[in-house]
Amino acid sequence: MTGKMPDLTGSIVTTEEGKRYKLDRIAGYGSQGVVYEDVDAGKMIKFYYPSESDEVDEDIYDRLRFIHNIALPKNFVGVESLIDTPYIGYVMQKVVDHKPLNSYLIPDKDTSFSEWYNKDMGLRGRIFVGYIIAKAFGELEQKNLSYCDISGNNILVRLGKKASVRMIDVDNIYVAGRGAASVIGTPRYIAPEVISRQKNPDVLSDNYSLAVILFELLRVGHPYISDDILDGTPEDEENALAGRYDYVTDANSTNMLPADIVLTTKLSELFRKCFVDGKKNRMARPSALEFEYALLDASNKVIKCPSCGAWHYPRKKGRNYEGCPWCDAESKPAARLNFYDILFDGKDYRTGEHVGEEKNGKLVNTYILREGKNMIKNMYVLRYDDGSKDGGFAGNFFTIAKDTRGYWAYNEFSRKGIALRHYSSGRYEEIGANKAVKLENGDCIYFEMNIVINVGGKDYSFIRMARFIEEA
Repeated sequence: MTGKMPDLTGSIVTTEEGKRYKLDRIAGYGSQGVVYEDVDAGKMIKFYYPSESDEVDEDIYDRLRFIHNIALPKNFVGVESLIDTPYIGYVMQKVVDHKPLNSYLIPDKDTSFSEWYNKDMGLRGRIFVGYIIAKAFGELEQKNLSYCDISGNNILVRLGKKASVRMIDVDNIYVAGRGAASVIGTPRYIAPEVISRQKNPDVLSDNYSLAVILFELLRVGHPYISDDILDGTPEDEENALAGRYDYVTDANSTNMLPADIVLTTKLSELFRKCFVDGKKNRMARPSALEFEYALLDASNKVIKCPSCGAWHYPRKKGRNYEGCPWCDAESKPAARLNFYDILFDGKDYRTGEHVGEEKNGKLVNTYILREGKNMIKNMYVLRYDDGSKDGGFAGNFFTIAKDTRGYWAYNEFSRKGIALRHYSSGRYEEIGANKAVKLENGDCIYFEMNIVINVGGKDYSFIRMARFIEEA
């Protein structure tokens, strides 16, 4: 705070467009200014503390004007209007029926950890929230904009049938080369190079902050704060947040949930890329888009325990499933699709011979099927390991639907080149537009991608296949 500001409660202020707002009450204070609420209008009005420099005030106004004029992704609460002189401030929509993401990051001391973590859909809800957050910041990243201050206070969430995630304090958004960033972030989430003042906040530092938020959301701990750091001095924690210690392991970080309980293999890989490879090599950090696809993948791998109701990943040991990690009761999926990449000798996979040592081809993904509709995305049918290769690669492609008679392969999106191979007869059946075919255990769905690979003058056809498996 560089200057004092009078209490404006009860005052009327005007925007540049001439719209008037009443400042009914103070909603909160921050390092940059104070926020008031116009109750009847459902608006929040933020005022900046006065500075002692006209140049600083002009920079603030210029940044607000810039943010006001750009199209932000829908999850960001934008700058609706600028307040007219003599004040520097802006109007934004009030976000109702949401709570800070911190409520999912910081355990409730009055509730058992299990109850706290598993409320509001538990792991499935946390994965879903993380997915929306990653998707939103991916859209911001595509505009080469940096949010600068990703934290649990600036992200508001609502779970349930009308789930929603909103990002506030968009006045901190920064584009490289346009003056200086107004903030460098919240200490717990600031990238090491920004803490050390070697770099200004940018998209790559946002990628780091996003990864920390997602890590905390799932594991409830910081990627650099081990048991020793928690038991150490404030200086130890400060050094840990600055990235001066190694990435945590399950062995030295018993204060957080084990990785195999709440992370998929893909998520574990992305976190390691960020906090090991990406600690000093900024370019090695996963993008928001990569996290978006990894979280979408994770959301299709969780099941609900029939005993305690907690969502978890089914864990198989040999041919049998291990119990629920929260209550140890028997818990396994009802049905799943296993996706394989298969190479066939010849241009026609229906007549060509399978090439390769794996009996079924290379397993690339598993999709847990649930009651009702199961939406199969493009990323499963035509999956890239690197999601950043195609920004539109998560659209609905195919449907598996369940009713009282069982599971059905349903081509509701009228895709071409989808065929079912019946396990009992070996017969192929085309699944045409808006056609549904009943599935039996072992049936295979083939997605014809018209990809022919020529090696040494010989043609091979590449195919993505999904085998339907019902658990006994």
